Amino acid sequence: VAARAFLRRRFPAGGRVLCAVSGGLDSMCLLHFLDTWGRANGFSAAAAHFNHCLRGELADRDQGFVEDWCAARGIPCFTGTKDTRALMEAEHLSLEEAARKLRYAFLEETARREGFAAILTAHHADDNAETVIMRMIRGTGLKGLGAIAPVSGNVIRPMLLVNRQEVEEFLLAWGLPHREDSSNASDAFLRNRIRHTVMPLLKSENPRLAENLSLMALRLR
Repeated sequence: VAARAFLRRRFPAGGRVLCAVSGGLDSMCLLHFLDTWGRANGFSAAAAHFNHCLRGELADRDQGFVEDWCAARGIPCFTGTKDTRALMEAEHLSLEEAARKLRYAFLEETARREGFAAILTAHHADDNAETVIMRMIRGTGLKGLGAIAPVSGNVIRPMLLVNRQEVEEFLLAWGLPHREDSSNASDAFLRNRIRHTVMPLLKSENPRLAENLSLMALRLR
C-alpha cells in the first residue's frame, strides 16, 4: 500500500522506469510489483543488474538468474560489469563506496541512454533504520539522521515505509525466487553487525522499530 501510494503521487499517469535488481529478495519483490500492479497502472518497467566482480562465479550466477527471470517474463534487462576492487584501490575508497559509485554510474547512464523517467531501488524501512543507527554510532546531526533519501535526482525509493518482514511475506505469497548474496552473512561490515545483532534486540522492545525510525528520518528530511 505504501509503495503504491508513493508511486501514484510521483507518477499519476505511470511511466517508463528502470528497476535496480541485484537478484535479492528486496529487488525481486519490487520488480515483480512493477511488472504486475505497475503494468496495470501505466508503468513499463525494465531491470538493471550490475555485476561488481567481487564474488567470482557466484556473481556471474546472480547475473544469469536475473537475466533468465526477466527473459521468461518479457522484461527488458540491462547489465553492466566493472572491477570494483580496482576502483577501490585506484581512488582509495572503501569497498562499499567503490561498489556504490560504480553501480549508480551504471544506473544513471542506462537510464539516460534508454530514456527512462526514473530509477527505482528497493531500499526499505529496515535499510533506512540501519542507516540511522550507523550514523548515530559514527556521529551525525539532523541532516545525517535523515538517512536514505526517498527521492535523489532521478532515483526513487518507494519502499522506505515497507519493512523487511512485509517484503519477505510478499515474496512467499507470490512464490518468487531470489538469490542470497553471501556477503550479507558476514559481520565484517558495520551494517551487517547492526542487522544481525542490534536490530533484533531493539525490535524485541518495539516490533515496529524499523517503520518508526524510517518515518522519523523522512520527517527530519
